[in-house]
Amino acid sequence: MIRQETLYKRLVISLLSAVVVIFFVAVGIYKKPVQWAESLVGGVIYSVQEGTYTVVFGIQGVFTHYFFLVGLSDENPRLKKEIERLSGEVNRLKEKEALAVRLQGLLNFKDASPLKLIAANVIGREMGPWFQTFMINKGSSEGVLVDMGVIVPDGVVGKVIKSLPHNAQVLLMTDTNSAIAAMVQRTREGGIVQGMGENGARLKYLPRVSEVLEGDIMITSGLEGSFAKGVPIGQIKKIERPEDGFFLNITLTPAIAFSKLEEVLVLSFQENPQ
Repeated sequence: MIRQETLYKRLVISLLSAVVVIFFVAVGIYKKPVQWAESLVGGVIYSVQEGTYTVVFGIQGVFTHYFFLVGLSDENPRLKKEIERLSGEVNRLKEKEALAVRLQGLLNFKDASPLKLIAANVIGREMGPWFQTFMINKGSSEGVLVDMGVIVPDGVVGKVIKSLPHNAQVLLMTDTNSAIAAMVQRTREGGIVQGMGENGARLKYLPRVSEVLEGDIMITSGLEGSFAKGVPIGQIKKIERPEDGFFLNITLTPAIAFSKLEEVLVLSFQENPQ
């Protein structure tokens, strides 16, 4: 009897254990498909969200870049105008500085000269192959007279050949009609410098026995009333010694660049009242 009860208890316990095991197995089998489905759906949703965010932020970046470029396109014309304005201002300041330097040089030269000098601006030019003249903005009313010499600190420019009340015409030393009494600075030998148009100038009447050399400086001799003694005229460029004749053939390079002249000084016949 006791043995039967024991077997009965064992059977019940075994059955209960089997039921419990089957229950947990069933629950485990049931939950796994749910978790897999949840994972699958979650992955799909995450991928969709990630793609959406990428597209949204991409579009936002495109519009931001577009509006930035639009802003630049609106700003560029203003900046361009500002750059042009500043460039113009820089050029004006450079011109003022260059003018101040030139005028200061003329003023220093004028103050140091024992002669009375009349400052003038170049207002017109006639630079042909042979005839070379220009106009200045001072005339007889300011004391500028015919035959007065015209110079700059670097050397001889020419002579006044016509004087009107408020302007005058100047014949450049390179004009073929120009002749200036000159001398070699080193040897003190004298001659006449005559213009050759675009080819510069030449020195005439220097004897073949002269000791003049290429590179020597020619200055005014002071033997005429237009120029004082010692003003630079030019530099000897070439010397030819002809087999016949008494004089050398000498060409000069003028001391100044006539095409760059903007201001000049007229040598008055009166002395500087200092």
